[in-house]
Amino acid sequence: MKSRYKVILSLIFLTSASACDDYLDVNENPNQLVEVPSGDLMLTGTLLANAQIQQGQLARTSMYYTGGLIGLQLVQQTLYNYDYTPGDSNAVWGHLYNGVLVQNKEIRRLSPDVGRLQGIIDVNEALAVGTATSLFGDIPYSAATPDNPGVDSEDPTLDAQADIYTALQTLLDNAIPKLQNGSTTGITNSQDNYFGGDANSWIAAAYTLKARYYLQTKQYAQALNNVANGINSASGTMYYNPVGDVPGNSNILFNFVNSSRAGDMTGEGTFYRDLIDPANANSRNNAKTDETARRNYSFISGDGEQAGGIDDATTPMKLVSYEENLLIWAECLIRANNDVQGAIDKLNELRAYLNTGAAFNLINGDETFLYEAYVLADFEAGGMENTDNIATDRAVLREIVEERYVTGFSTYMPFNDVRRLRLETDILVPFPLNSASATVNPQRFLYAQEEINNNSNLPDPIPDLFTPTPVNE
Repeated sequence: MKSRYKVILSLIFLTSASACDDYLDVNENPNQLVEVPSGDLMLTGTLLANAQIQQGQLARTSMYYTGGLIGLQLVQQTLYNYDYTPGDSNAVWGHLYNGVLVQNKEIRRLSPDVGRLQGIIDVNEALAVGTATSLFGDIPYSAATPDNPGVDSEDPTLDAQADIYTALQTLLDNAIPKLQNGSTTGITNSQDNYFGGDANSWIAAAYTLKARYYLQTKQYAQALNNVANGINSASGTMYYNPVGDVPGNSNILFNFVNSSRAGDMTGEGTFYRDLIDPANANSRNNAKTDETARRNYSFISGDGEQAGGIDDATTPMKLVSYEENLLIWAECLIRANNDVQGAIDKLNELRAYLNTGAAFNLINGDETFLYEAYVLADFEAGGMENTDNIATDRAVLREIVEERYVTGFSTYMPFNDVRRLRLETDILVPFPLNSASATVNPQRFLYAQEEINNNSNLPDPIPDLFTPTPVNE
């Protein structure tokens, strides 16, 4: 862990064409901080490091574990077959600790009075750390970036997963007034890849993240208290916006499928593809739903990008979205208030947006799509969304979870949901396991090998791939 204390400055950062999404380290001396005049010059680096956490190798691996992609050969096949090693976590560990936390500490030191900048990095940190604790469970956080670190620094202790979620809620609460009232000195739109420096967009994303983390910890009433202030339009979605179409700086899926690893994985023949295939009698298509256009847009061949598709070089990648906010709202209306009709109404808000055709690119320009509004009768026993006659509220929840699965394709949303809802088998999306010998889905990722080698505070034995994280026990 001691080797992590270095600052990564990157204007061209996303070098994910290799099997591991390596980060760019431009320090001549890895133990010497690069001195910069102001913290805003480091904003691009910390945002792009987080983009790799959200959309890099582990996001693809989570798709292997939820029926979204198939690993065909080499490393991708071993990951797909649950042969995950601690070394597979090294890259995202580096992005988190070197790319985000160390850089953020330096930004706070250099520009303590630039309120909007401080609020932005707080929200970005909450996104990065929240993702990491959801994937790994207990991790170093409060002691991860000590003052004056050196080779004699004590190994950082691990914070309990529940404590990290609580700390992130406080971090987000404190970020919001900084964004509302803070000075904008030193911030340029070009340095903020996500929102171009717009404070209101960052505030809305903060509220949606608060709702996300309350959802992940099953605090549904608290989640419901935050969604109204969350991302309330498609234009407010937080994206990683590719820096042109230059390999290494473009869409992260594009970088992978156009690298030397092309052909190592595919979306062909997956459960996800079948679920949204109108030609499949067991798909989610029905008289009110036609997923043809979304299916075409989201296809990942694995050996080259689809022009205009989810893996096109210039396609923005969703990190925190309008769709997610609506789906959290819908689920929590049932969980917290038993408001089934309200949940259907929120689901229909999302379907109305999908029905505009603006939610994804039309690859051929003439694909069909349809998302008509559902009514309560559709979810009652014998309705089109309840042919197996489960309770009406459970049928609505099942549709919300299934929509989260499809909407969250290429993100961690399906992986987080299957672990959160692992005991609610009546509403789980029924994707198959990848191994005949497995009895449960993977429940976490393994601690990074670098951390195992350098931090004596890690648990012994190290939790394996199938051990639930504390919030999901």
